[in-house]
Amino acid sequence: MDLELSDEQVWIEESISTLLDRQWPPAEGAWQAGEAERTRLWESLVEFGLLGGSADGQLGAIELCLVARAVGGHLASVPLLGSVAVRYAAAPVAAELPDAFAAVLGGDSRLSVALLEPGRGWSISDTGASVHSTGLTGTKAAVEHAVAIDHLAVVAVADGQPGLALVAAAAPGVEVTPQSALDDGVPLSRVAFADAEVDGVLEGELAETVIERLTTIGGLLAAAEAVGAAEALFAQAREYAAERRQFGRTIASNQALRHLMADLHVRQASSWSTTLFAAAALDDGIPGAHQTASVAKAYVSRAAREVAHGSIQVFGGIAFTEEHPAHRFLRRIIVREQQFGDAAHHERQIGRDLAAAASRVAV
Repeated sequence: MDLELSDEQVWIEESISTLLDRQWPPAEGAWQAGEAERTRLWESLVEFGLLGGSADGQLGAIELCLVARAVGGHLASVPLLGSVAVRYAAAPVAAELPDAFAAVLGGDSRLSVALLEPGRGWSISDTGASVHSTGLTGTKAAVEHAVAIDHLAVVAVADGQPGLALVAAAAPGVEVTPQSALDDGVPLSRVAFADAEVDGVLEGELAETVIERLTTIGGLLAAAEAVGAAEALFAQAREYAAERRQFGRTIASNQALRHLMADLHVRQASSWSTTLFAAAALDDGIPGAHQTASVAKAYVSRAAREVAHGSIQVFGGIAFTEEHPAHRFLRRIIVREQQFGDAAHHERQIGRDLAAAASRVAV
C-alpha cells in the first residue's frame, strides 16, 4: 500500500483549499454564513467534480478524505458527508441499483444519511424505522442539513432485514423539526416519517453491503473533517505562541509549552496518517478495511479533541471569546466525534469482532 499522495491527489488537495479560501468566509466568521453562502459553496464543489471527478466517475476514499479535511479546516457548512458517502457506498453495486437510486445518485442531488434514532445507538441493529407497503414509518435524530437537502438515505427494517430507503425530503409524510446543534455549521434536525412515500429501497444482501460501506466511509469522513479542524486550530496556536510575548520573550520559548506542542503535533500527525491508511485500505479493497476504519474513527475521536484542548490552553482566555475561532473548531470536532459512533462505540465493536474471530479459530 502506497501512502504517498499522487500528483493528482496533491492537486485536488491544493485546489479544494484554494476554492474554500475564495468561496467561504474565514474561520472566525464562518458560523455567521447564511444559506446563500452555503449554496454558492456547494455549487462550486459540485462544479469542481466532487460528485464524480475521477476517470471512472467516482472519487476514492483518499480523495474524499482530503476534501473533508479541507472542509473541517475551513469550518465550511455543506452537506458533504451524506452526499458523497451514499454515492461511494453504492458505487460498487451500481449495476444492481433500482432505477430510482441510480437516477438520484447519478445526478447532483444533495443527500443526508438518516441512521440514528432517539434513545438508540449507531448500530444497525438498533434501527426501529420500517418500510412497509404503505411507505416508511419511524423517527430519525441528528440528521444533517435536513432542511436544505434533496433526498434522505434512511436506514430502516425491510422485510425483517436491514434496508436502505431513498426518500425525497419534500415527500408527503416527512416532517422535519430543527434541533439545537453545538455547531452552527452542522445544522441538525429530527425527521419523522409517517407512511412517507419511498422512491426506492435496497433490501437483503445488497442493502447490507451498501449500509456497511456507508457507515464505514461516513465515519471515516467525519474523522477526516475532525482532523482538518484540529489541524487548523493547532496551526493557529503555533502562530500565536511564536508571536505572543511575555516577560520579554515569546511564549513559544517556554520549555513546558514546547513539550505540550510537541505532544499535540504527534497526536495531529498520527490522526491524519491513521485516517489516510484506513482510506487507502478501503480503496484497495483490503480484507478487514471496515475494522481499519473503526480503528481510525476511535483514535481520531479522542486525539482530535486532545489537540483542540491543548491548543486552546496555548491561547489562554482569549480562545473562549466569541470573536476567536478556537471554540468553533472544538465544536466541529465534538460533533464529528459523535457521528457514526464515538470512540467507545467503535472500540466495543472492534472488541466484539476480535472475540468472534478468536472463537472461530478455537473451534
